Amino acid sequence: MAEKDSRVPFWWVVVFLLLALGAGVATVFAVGGELMGMIAPFALLAL
Repeated sequence: MAEKDSRVPFWWVVVFLLLALGAGVATVFAVGGELMGMIAPFALLAL
């Protein structure tokens, strides 16, 4: 039987976002790029 309360705890979402953002920043610095230089083209496409 499925559980009635199957929502994900809020702190799991926060931890996941922090890990994802941290991994993204670490990747940018690892390849020697500039953070805004890497993100800006994608941010402009999202508008």
